[in-house]
Amino acid sequence: MASASAAARLCVLACRRAPRLQRIPRAQHIVRQSPITQRSFTTSTIRWAREGEQEGEDDADDMAPIELKKLEASFKAAITPEGMQQLDELAKENGYNTIDQYLEDTLERTPGWASEDRAVADDLMRDDKGEKPNKQSFWFDEEDPETNTEELEEFDEDDITSMAHGKLDQVREMRNYARLAVWEMPLLSKLAKPFVPPTEGEVLRWRYTTYMGESHPAEKKVVVQFAPRDLKLTPVQTEKLKKLAGPRYNPETKIIKMSSESYEHQAQNKRYLSNLIDDLIASAKDPKDTFEDVPLDLRHHQFQKKPKFPREWRLTPKRINELAEQRQTAALADLKKADSGLLIDGGRILDEHLMKKALEDEKKQKVAELVAAPTKASAGNRARR
Repeated sequence: MASASAAARLCVLACRRAPRLQRIPRAQHIVRQSPITQRSFTTSTIRWAREGEQEGEDDADDMAPIELKKLEASFKAAITPEGMQQLDELAKENGYNTIDQYLEDTLERTPGWASEDRAVADDLMRDDKGEKPNKQSFWFDEEDPETNTEELEEFDEDDITSMAHGKLDQVREMRNYARLAVWEMPLLSKLAKPFVPPTEGEVLRWRYTTYMGESHPAEKKVVVQFAPRDLKLTPVQTEKLKKLAGPRYNPETKIIKMSSESYEHQAQNKRYLSNLIDDLIASAKDPKDTFEDVPLDLRHHQFQKKPKFPREWRLTPKRINELAEQRQTAALADLKKADSGLLIDGGRILDEHLMKKALEDEKKQKVAELVAAPTKASAGNRARR
């Protein structure tokens, strides 16, 4: 049976050279046995088979560029095994065994068809594999064999710039979030649940990290915190648990903090931490060795002294009454000094000092003017002599 690719190439060559095509004398018309209705190739301006078209009609006006890939795909989609068998039978009636032999013989006898067939095959192969990268292009990269070196078309002033497209996308995104804030987010109040404080059995505090749907390496990290006093252990077991925790124990907050990011998913890290806490509790309850002879090492933690407000400065009701009595006593003492003339008025003393200084400056200025006048007169007498 003939191959569909060879028949498709024959159709492409025939479409390209339609005015010079020497048609095969047909003994009968090919009739498709497939229930699929016959259709024309709508991907090209050239119609290989038109209903009602006569064989002697001139096709010179239909010569136009053909999209080879779409033409081949359309031919393969429309052809059936019965149709290919009829093409082979038609080729046998014209002296050939198969349609492939007819194609090869036609390529040898018809001038220029061999080169056109190679061009068609090259175009189809180029569509399958893609064009070879241009090594002279600015975008060529030797390390990336699939580099796209296709040069962009020149801007024809028929569209907005890429920066404007980016701004438009940003505006669309903000409007989308605004619509969500107005119409969708108020509906979340129906799903709100009242806060319920943790019970005595819920002693572990888990903390996760999320980046709002984006993938991030730190998203797998899980942190757990718990207080040894909440585990209902004996004092000896609690001290042993603190010693087993080592630098993960904070003596100021009295909380043990652990984290894990060794596994790919958060659930795996949480499971690992849960098993680790169970092992610590089981080891703390082991009566074989209580670690009583081992001191609790707190060198990993640096205690920082924080300044505290003195208790004596706090305004308690008693302290407020004491300050009021002190102010009243000081006011009575000032009244007694004012009556006896012993009270010093700082504002009055300052005003007197400024007035005294202004008078002294005025006297000095007058003396300077009197001294300067005789000097000028004596200079004039000397000039006369």
